[in-house]
Amino acid sequence: VFVVMKWRGFILKSVIGVTLVAAILSFLLPLWYKATVSILPPKDTGLLSSLGGLGASGSVGSVLRNIPLAGRGTFGINLGAYNYLAILKSRSAMEAVIRKFDLIRIYEISDSSMEKAVKELEGNTKFEIQNEDYITIDVWDKDQQRSADIANYFVEVLNEVSNRLGTQEARNNRDFIERRVEKGRLDLHAAEESLKVYQEQSGILISLEKEGIAPVAELYAMKAKKEVEIAILERTVSKDNPILQQFKIEMSEIDKKVAQIPEAGIGTLRLYREVAIQQKILEFLIPIFEQAKVDEHKDIPVILVLDKAVPPEKKDRPKRMLITLISFVSAFFISVFVALLFESIRARKHDPRWSAKLQEFDLADFSFRKMFQRSRVND
Repeated sequence: VFVVMKWRGFILKSVIGVTLVAAILSFLLPLWYKATVSILPPKDTGLLSSLGGLGASGSVGSVLRNIPLAGRGTFGINLGAYNYLAILKSRSAMEAVIRKFDLIRIYEISDSSMEKAVKELEGNTKFEIQNEDYITIDVWDKDQQRSADIANYFVEVLNEVSNRLGTQEARNNRDFIERRVEKGRLDLHAAEESLKVYQEQSGILISLEKEGIAPVAELYAMKAKKEVEIAILERTVSKDNPILQQFKIEMSEIDKKVAQIPEAGIGTLRLYREVAIQQKILEFLIPIFEQAKVDEHKDIPVILVLDKAVPPEKKDRPKRMLITLISFVSAFFISVFVALLFESIRARKHDPRWSAKLQEFDLADFSFRKMFQRSRVND
């Protein structure tokens, strides 16, 4: 307190001077406006959703809703949102926005570097998943209308890229399931032919309502279903994905049950069982195949806009009050520190013990220089 009072003039002048300069500079800084658009990723109504709606335990839908993602929410809620964030942050999306609004010129990039423009745009945008699992897109720009236009255009880019990637994925899934359906039809035809030949040769008419076969057919159909789910997920997620690992565990359990089914037995029973199994497999595959064909030709917006971006009425930055306050506090503490430093130096100079130490240092330094000069003369 004594030092502050002694140096109060210096401290007061420093604080007032720095604060005034900071306030003036804050008014000279360009104004930036922030526009925000809120979007909601739609519920999955495509192929994985239809897979999750069939069967009992182990469906895609049930697994997606029960496996947590990094301690926050669940896969069923957040997986799509994180995919959309990846698209928004991608270079292709950034470049599309830059070209649309001629941001290289707006940002005054002298060498017309797209790399610099992308970095500048990244610094002026913010994409976040909120607690309610909707996505906000914040865009800062010196022009109020342009900030809103850029934010809304990001949604258009997201829709376009999502549709393109979704169509490509649906086409791959459709190709795979189509081959599986064709195989199922061939297998069913072969089983029916074998059963027909047996009936003609034996003269025995086999009822297709034979008890005890339905559970076996259901088990084989479940296995075929799980094979399709695993194959689709392997195309879209990494090998260590927890959903994929869960499906593989379920597939292993199904294989164990299938292995327990006796292969030996009456020929009639075995032939009928094969027909029933192939029928069940096709009952599962055909709706999925139809859904895949629908997904492939689906071309509608997938993003639901909660709040469209509008031109902001007030500037978002620079925050003049905050700049002025930080400058005031910083100037005060720095000036106090300088005052304490000078008082400490002055006190040490007038301290006899400190003066003695300085004198010893000077004598030692003198002796060292003298020895060094003598050694040079001898050399």
